[in-house]
Amino acid sequence: MLLQYLGATSLLLGVTIASIGDVCRAPQGSGTCKSESSCTTGFTVTNACPNDPASVKCCIQASCKDNSGTCLDKSRLSCPGGSWKTNLCPGGNNVQCCQKPTTPNPPVTPAPKPADPFITYLRRLHALATEYRGDRPPNQLVMEWLRHSEYNGVEWKALIGGVDDDFTKFVEKAGVAPIATFKDPEYGLDIKISHLGACMNGVFLKGPASGTDTNRADVTGWGGDWMTFYGEWRRDSDKQPKGGQYCRDHMCNTRDDTTFKMRDLVEDADCYNVGMRLRANPSLNIADEMEKVLAGGYKTRMKAFVEGRFKDPANTQAIAKSMLLPGNDVIVNAGRIRLVQQAGGFFVKLPLWLSDEDMDDLTKGFADRLFGIVREKAAK
Repeated sequence: MLLQYLGATSLLLGVTIASIGDVCRAPQGSGTCKSESSCTTGFTVTNACPNDPASVKCCIQASCKDNSGTCLDKSRLSCPGGSWKTNLCPGGNNVQCCQKPTTPNPPVTPAPKPADPFITYLRRLHALATEYRGDRPPNQLVMEWLRHSEYNGVEWKALIGGVDDDFTKFVEKAGVAPIATFKDPEYGLDIKISHLGACMNGVFLKGPASGTDTNRADVTGWGGDWMTFYGEWRRDSDKQPKGGQYCRDHMCNTRDDTTFKMRDLVEDADCYNVGMRLRANPSLNIADEMEKVLAGGYKTRMKAFVEGRFKDPANTQAIAKSMLLPGNDVIVNAGRIRLVQQAGGFFVKLPLWLSDEDMDDLTKGFADRLFGIVREKAAK
């Protein structure tokens, strides 16, 4: 009878009988039975822990109704660094909301990108080129610095002219050391900066050839790679006599270590696209234009290059053929023989001696591979 009476009384009071350390429940919420002095992060409710001494009460931790702070017993606790707000907590007038000013989240610093050092490098070079005040545009001087260590020999001086040696000394005196490579964000390949700069320099100075003709700008980029790749095909022609299939199997991929790898095509595409923009508007900054490419412009770089330089597959075949056959430029003619023999050997069969059928098959493979890459990109 006594137990029934106690149970009924507990229900009337809205509390649950509990022992010290146990969970206790009251109309104001759930808590833990503990001594009032140890309840430092909330407020207490009496008669929720009747099995314990009077100093043991139900310590309830609760957030303010608007989640702006914590409900504390103002009569016992302080709100350091904050302020008290009423009518936001359960319980008597002594239980109030302790609101403290929120600490704003620190600004998120973007993670550095692999190509960021290269962009910083270009900005430093462009600033020095502007300070130098030579008779060549700043963008051209930057391109010349990028190529000067590897692409300033006799052949390159004959092809597009030499670099400004005084500017080279100016940059060296400023303590700027050449950077050899940077990581391409699209393919993860190590881009050779000297080749990128040499090719861009050629495009900037010489511009595009008309129609299906080719010129020295082409030789500095894709054209030179195409000539050496031809030599490699002739070297391997006993294994793959069909030039077109050799292109589809080995040209511009990350698998084969040819002289026309995907890395070379990336360099050729970027140097053409950026070089043409800088040629059309010399007031642009080479660092800004390369940053656009590396920050997301790479998604359309192949389409822009292939359609900008070659237009369509039929035109591409004609341009690829023009690059391999003798023309009116004796420098390009001499360079073609040298590059083909360098890759294929001294007694290699020169492009001039190919049959029309073999030339058509070879150049069709070239066009198929380039436009295949564009389609692959569009499908992603």
